[in-house]
Amino acid sequence: MKRFIICIMLLAVMFVTVLPYDKELEALAYPILEGYIKSLNINEFRIEVEEYGGNVRRLNITPGTVLLIDETPAKLGDFKVGMEIYGQYYRDTLTRMESWSTENPGYIPPGGKVRSGIIKNIDRNQLILQLTTGKEETYFTSPATIVLKSGANVPLSTLYEGDRVQLYFDEKDTTIVSRINIEGDSVKIKGLYKGNLDTQNLIDNTILLKNVEVFQNGAWRQLKSILQIDYTRDVPIYYSGQRLPANNLKYYHGKTVYIAVKDFFGKDITEQMVIKSLYETIFSDKIEEVNFYASAFELKNKRNVDFSEGTIFVKNNRLVDGSALTPGQDAFVVADGRGAKALASVVYIYNQDMNNSNKGQYYLYSGKLDMVVENKVVFTDFFIQNQNEWESFDDEKEFYYDNDTFIFDLEEMEQITPEQFITEHYAVDEDSSYARRYGLKSWYAYAYTEGDRIVAIALKKNMDSLLRQRVTLGTIERLEDDLHVGKTVILRDARDWSSRNEKWMAKTLPVRIRVEKAILIKDDKVISWDELKPGDNIYSVRDDFEGKFLLVK
Repeated sequence: MKRFIICIMLLAVMFVTVLPYDKELEALAYPILEGYIKSLNINEFRIEVEEYGGNVRRLNITPGTVLLIDETPAKLGDFKVGMEIYGQYYRDTLTRMESWSTENPGYIPPGGKVRSGIIKNIDRNQLILQLTTGKEETYFTSPATIVLKSGANVPLSTLYEGDRVQLYFDEKDTTIVSRINIEGDSVKIKGLYKGNLDTQNLIDNTILLKNVEVFQNGAWRQLKSILQIDYTRDVPIYYSGQRLPANNLKYYHGKTVYIAVKDFFGKDITEQMVIKSLYETIFSDKIEEVNFYASAFELKNKRNVDFSEGTIFVKNNRLVDGSALTPGQDAFVVADGRGAKALASVVYIYNQDMNNSNKGQYYLYSGKLDMVVENKVVFTDFFIQNQNEWESFDDEKEFYYDNDTFIFDLEEMEQITPEQFITEHYAVDEDSSYARRYGLKSWYAYAYTEGDRIVAIALKKNMDSLLRQRVTLGTIERLEDDLHVGKTVILRDARDWSSRNEKWMAKTLPVRIRVEKAILIKDDKVISWDELKPGDNIYSVRDDFEGKFLLVK
């Protein structure tokens, strides 16, 4: 019996000695693990994997664990929660883990990387984006960057500070944006309200205001006795510059509040709220200096006003932050404080220009046609809108046009072709015998250009008096097609540029403008009157009631 056992043991030793040790065969014997990384503790070398069936398995990782990404050796820190993995384990230890980024390391599908947030600053091709986490990141545009708004292609110059956007990238590590989606008009502020907070009727996601006023036409104006406004639990609420949790709102019954609201499917919804703590003072003046280190600005009247992250800043009808403040801006300021100490609750910036930022290169010219040839126009004794005033030049200016240029004859009230523009007598040599014989004179024109390229040009026989014209900003309240005067727009919250005062002067009454013979522009294209709509922000050049140029901002 002993001899038999010894023989068996010798055979076993011989078998072990002859059979080679194959790590791959051993690995194949280990159980397979497939699923997603649920959690990963790099310091403790622990991982949780949710298998496809839903079971969660917790495993240890050792220095001997084989780690691969895209079949390339990787470190544990290269793996991220949510990655899909294939692995093998022995007891409670992971022996092998493999994952995949994409088909090629460092490559993502076009548009595969996305960043969402609010445009905080625009400086030519540089965009500073504030993410929902509050972090700021810097990205860059290129001539190939596509911009979409409401599904339509628009120029990069339509971007505003305060716009909510999605940025798409074609490469993993690049900062060059390939596509920008701009949120539609829902990003705009519908109004600024002021009222007394009624917390006795406070219910979930709804507040009541009593004795409600609305900021309109440069002042607080009575709106209604009671107004119900929706809000979300994460809406920013501030008191004396400090943020309050929404559930503390009930302790401020009867307090005066300032609320910026947006329109959400026909309902007012709160975007930001400031609760008055002391006494209200109102200023309508020019900002002389801004000190970002001290979070303060000085007005032309030498009054110093502090601001905080709780201050409601409105520019271009969008919520922005204090970084949008610059010296020279005209603003309506609601301050909260006592004596010389004041903290801004609301800063409404009046200023707007033809270009939204230094990314835009759009201009409005007026002048006499000196030459019209194929693809080229020459103005003489021309004027340009410069800082909201007409500036004259005793010189010539060359422009270029193409088949996409909109050319309009204001005398016949009809669009003409480039061929008609060249062959008909819009520009003549007034000293020639032919011109004298037939009494021909060169026409005048308004030209809206992108650089030196004419986007739209309106032709007329006689020169307007440019001294009578002024720049007016406002928001369309309504449109009217009057039987007696024709198509008109009525602007609320309007302000005129005053050359004498060198500031924007708020209008206390709505402004009515006829646009029958005006150039109407939106997103770098000529539009018709029926494409205008209430709520559109307008930059206009007008001769009292007669509109010459309207740009939808």
